[in-house]
Amino acid sequence: MAQNYVVTGCNRGIGLELTRQLLKSGKHVFALARSPNQSKALLELKEKYPNQLEIYSVDVNSESQVSTFVSEIRSVDSIDVLINNAGAYGTGGNDTFEKLSLDDVMKTFATNAIGPMRVTRALLPFLNKSKTPKIVHITSLMGSISDNQSGGSYAYRISKAALNMFHKSFTIDFPEFTSLVIHPGWVKTDMGGPGAPTDVETSAKGILKVIDRASQKESGTFFDFEGDELPW
Repeated sequence: MAQNYVVTGCNRGIGLELTRQLLKSGKHVFALARSPNQSKALLELKEKYPNQLEIYSVDVNSESQVSTFVSEIRSVDSIDVLINNAGAYGTGGNDTFEKLSLDDVMKTFATNAIGPMRVTRALLPFLNKSKTPKIVHITSLMGSISDNQSGGSYAYRISKAALNMFHKSFTIDFPEFTSLVIHPGWVKTDMGGPGAPTDVETSAKGILKVIDRASQKESGTFFDFEGDELPW
């Protein structure tokens, strides 16, 4: 039986490519996106893999939408891997501290830190039924406190640092799971921009390789997409 994956933020970028590569390898994917009908590429994947791909309209910031998704998959035996990929840089991501919109900081924090917490908690009953449950959060090296040498990007940095701390605490409280945070690299996406050095295919392939090889003894670790451990 094919493994069941849940991936958030699948309408484009890394989430879309993770979905594509998982389907190609025979996995069953529950793809979550805020506006999936606006993603031509995601809908084309559904046509190509009608029995492997299930698409749901879910905003990770919406308690009701996450709850509805959970109720709709109630008959699923288990979820083997959850990849919390949905994220935001923030509309004022490069603003100076003096001009920073605290409302934007809160919105970015909600998506990047609280969203993964919400989805993870909602899917715990399904993950508990898996023989090898794994929970993965797509974070960023910009969330590393010890690596921060340039400042700025307050909303993004703060939210990803919070995500990393959630992950660390979760791994202590739930040692039965294999839990990881993975930095995807600086990737050519809408967020990363065309000047990024890593293409989305390479990043996604690396992320999935790290997930596949990870065991419980590595739970609580901060990796990049090449499998190297990063500083907190």
